[in-house]
Amino acid sequence: MKQGLSKSWQRTPISYYGGKQTMLPHILPLIPEHQIYVEPFFGGGAVFWAKAPAKSEIINDFNANVVNFYEVLKTDFEALKILVEKTIVSRETYKSALVMYHSPFVFTPVQRAWAFWYATNCGFSNQILSCRFDKTSKNSKLLVNKILEFSESYSERLKYVQIENNDASAVIASHDTEYTFIYCDPPYVGANQGHYGGYTQEYFNELLSSLSKIKGKFLLSSYQNEYLLKYVNEFGWYQKEITLHLGTSKTAGKKRIEVLTANYEI
Repeated sequence: MKQGLSKSWQRTPISYYGGKQTMLPHILPLIPEHQIYVEPFFGGGAVFWAKAPAKSEIINDFNANVVNFYEVLKTDFEALKILVEKTIVSRETYKSALVMYHSPFVFTPVQRAWAFWYATNCGFSNQILSCRFDKTSKNSKLLVNKILEFSESYSERLKYVQIENNDASAVIASHDTEYTFIYCDPPYVGANQGHYGGYTQEYFNELLSSLSKIKGKFLLSSYQNEYLLKYVNEFGWYQKEITLHLGTSKTAGKKRIEVLTANYEI
């Protein structure tokens, strides 16, 4: 039985570059039954926050700021909530958040978690290093909504979740069983990767190689790729194209085609 939106569904606590909020109607129905859920490129975790919990869950990200945010959200929610509720939407606050973001060893884990939360939710088009403060900007309203939505339910959802800061292929290998489902949303090769810049074709090839060896099931989000097609043909993987209409002022009327790839029928 495949999944739809969980009864406990909630939006991701951060607005993350490359997030899959708009893809949820396409992704959730394709998730197969599983006992172990693994997400090697967690980021904002839109799929995780929307799907029903599994018996065992592992979330991973190679960005230490991402991992710190979720660890604090899980184990020190009240301290983080105090900073979130005191947040003032202003250019100066944003500058302070960036200082904490870029100097992680100078500040406490809670301060770093708040800075990451603020910078991601304030960033224009969900990019940490780009924020707008003008009369026409929607950022202020969106950030206020994020403050209002910041509840203990996020911490509760993470209570039994294992959080890792490791290489994606290592995480996949260490948690692979016939009962495992892996959702992979790596930075897209050949596209703007925001603050995840540097994810190369070589890394993507390593990921494909890892996925070709697993006992469990996987679903991969990406753009079409010649190396990906080679694996699809060699291993009999399934693909589904999703056409999305872009919504920013600069891209209005344009489309992009995302590809979902799986080692089971979709």
